[in-house]
Amino acid sequence: MYIALAAVFVLGLIIGSFLNVLVIRFNTGRSNSGRSGCMSCRATLGWRELVPLVSFFALRGRCAHCGSAISHQYWMVELAVALAFFGVWLQGLALYHTLFGWAIVSVLIAIAVYDLRHTIIPNALVYTFIALALGVHGSSVLTLSPVALVEYVAVVALGGIATAAPLYALWLFSGGRWMGFGDVKLALGIGLVLGIGGGLSALMLAFISGALIGVALVYLPRVLQRLSLSVARAGFTIKSEIPFAPFLIAGFFLVYFFDVDVMRVMERILFV
Repeated sequence: MYIALAAVFVLGLIIGSFLNVLVIRFNTGRSNSGRSGCMSCRATLGWRELVPLVSFFALRGRCAHCGSAISHQYWMVELAVALAFFGVWLQGLALYHTLFGWAIVSVLIAIAVYDLRHTIIPNALVYTFIALALGVHGSSVLTLSPVALVEYVAVVALGGIATAAPLYALWLFSGGRWMGFGDVKLALGIGLVLGIGGGLSALMLAFISGALIGVALVYLPRVLQRLSLSVARAGFTIKSEIPFAPFLIAGFFLVYFFDVDVMRVMERILFV
């Protein structure tokens, strides 16, 4: 049992290391199979500098060749993927759904990191996620009768449409100023995986967390400055662009791993 869990965790670290390479090199023209090198001095890295999670802290976050700082993205992504793999494994799913679960969380973490870096969701990644979201239902579809199959497909499709519809409305009425169409496609995939209830819960969690963090980014630095604390200058304003995909994906993880039901929580708060 413990050996299997350790193996899953290590596998997640390895996949996380690959995702870092994918995110950094995506749309740059560089091959994902090339040797890794320092982003500052371009020195080729040896295996001791490429051990997931361990190397970053062994090197104290510095390049062994030039001493330049290494982005915290590397260890954070590796650890996030490892924990996500661990969470999928603990759900005790069949092998088919476990493999799809690992693929889904990997692609979602890659989307979140890329959106944070570039404020855009690449079509290649989001379409891969939608394909996986459909594929995860494959084992169920094969066992259904024709009538049950039509009902099942309709329910799955409705989950995706219902989750994406609010974001599509925001994108349509704002002409793309309030919401990117990549977020609409991402929400579609989330609804396909989680269903109507889970998808809408993930969407509401995304709006709530996005609003809270957006307000904090705008006003917290100003409050700290008034308290004469040493902080960076407030670089965000109410008009600043904040990537929404990470909030959608965080909402997905809360529902997927912890079965968070926003409506149930609100009912308990209102009718306690």
